[in-house]
Amino acid sequence: MSSEENLHDLAEYVIKYGTSLGADQVEAYTIFGSVRSIQIELGSIRRFTDTSNSGLGVRVIKDNAIGMASTTIFTEESLEKTIKDAYALAEVSPPDPNFKSLPYDPTTAPTISGRFDEAVAAISIEEFTDLILDSIQKATVRDDAIISGNFNAGIGERYILNSEGVDRFASQTSVSGYLGVKIQDGEDIGNAYYYDAATQMKNFDHIKIGTEAGLRAKKMLGSQKIETTSLPILLDPDSAYGTISPILSSGINAFSVFNRTAFFVDKIGDAIASSKLTMIDDPFIPEGTDSAGFDDEGVVPKKLTLVENGILQTYITDSYTAPLVGLENTGHASRSSFASRPQPAPYTMKIKAGSVSKDDLLADMKEGIYLMSSSIHSRGDNPQVSAQINQGFYVKDGEIQYPVKNAVIGCTIFEIFEKIENMSKETENRSGHEAPWILLSPLRVSGGK
Repeated sequence: MSSEENLHDLAEYVIKYGTSLGADQVEAYTIFGSVRSIQIELGSIRRFTDTSNSGLGVRVIKDNAIGMASTTIFTEESLEKTIKDAYALAEVSPPDPNFKSLPYDPTTAPTISGRFDEAVAAISIEEFTDLILDSIQKATVRDDAIISGNFNAGIGERYILNSEGVDRFASQTSVSGYLGVKIQDGEDIGNAYYYDAATQMKNFDHIKIGTEAGLRAKKMLGSQKIETTSLPILLDPDSAYGTISPILSSGINAFSVFNRTAFFVDKIGDAIASSKLTMIDDPFIPEGTDSAGFDDEGVVPKKLTLVENGILQTYITDSYTAPLVGLENTGHASRSSFASRPQPAPYTMKIKAGSVSKDDLLADMKEGIYLMSSSIHSRGDNPQVSAQINQGFYVKDGEIQYPVKNAVIGCTIFEIFEKIENMSKETENRSGHEAPWILLSPLRVSGGK
């Protein structure tokens, strides 16, 4: 019997048993997978773990009240207890006036090419170790380099079944790696990191992880303090994506919008950013690490233009939040774990490129900061930003002068969006996530000098 059939039988049992108890609606969300992890400390492989990751989350609806329970044990006794627990919670919970129904989507879910790779699923510990040792070797730019990091390779399956007719199965592989390198000359410290992630082994550049981490650490030597002032900021693609995407993701989450804690409440049709910003969310990118043919409720998602020329176009929703904000279900339900309740989250966001070369963006800076893999964003729903510059460089007359230290960018998330001045025509793609180099008009930089 295939894994899909096993998960289907398990989920079907949950639905039937929950219905027999008197539930109006039942949902079974099941995951099964395994991950091989290797941890690096002081330039050597220190720890290997091979763990399974499986679990079942049950959502029961009774008289418009919701009960949830979960388990990691798939015996009949454990399944029945989990369903009974969810049903009991629904019975004692007050009705949720905002809940309408579990979803049903008759649409055929598209198959996303490149989401599963046998080379990742079947990689041996010896093969994985050799790959990591190659990466460490490239990161060893000096004999005294201190190297740490983590590499993972895994397979994951999810099965979603509900009493309304949703029946979805998908599997995927993933491989990822991260190395941090520290080198030191007396009190002069160079600290940097690099990472990569992919669904296909052919796309996973373990050599670049080591090479970039080592080179960047060397570049961070000789750091200096700068004067406190306002300076333009040039973001590399990692910094650009790491800055823009979290702000937008949080700001257009329909659950947060309904609770009026989102950054962009009541802003559809309004300018929320410079006219330079256009951003889409594409769930269907081949070989994308966050691509999917259906969301965590089994609904086929929609490719969305989130922001067009600075104008907010929509919010992202799931079955619960769509009616609350008066929009259709965009199929963006996401769960942080099998035990959690879904909330809207994006898939694979892409920032549209500009028309200027990245070299010209740098060359035209009279004075500024160039950020490399160092994002600027707030925490939670607080729009205030105080971001330490971890990998940043002082620029003078279009040339990088030296890395900066003890510098902090202070602003609001609204300023970041408003101050997008230009974008490069070149972009970088990380597992489907795509961004150009982005130039921000002057922001306040506390230099500590």
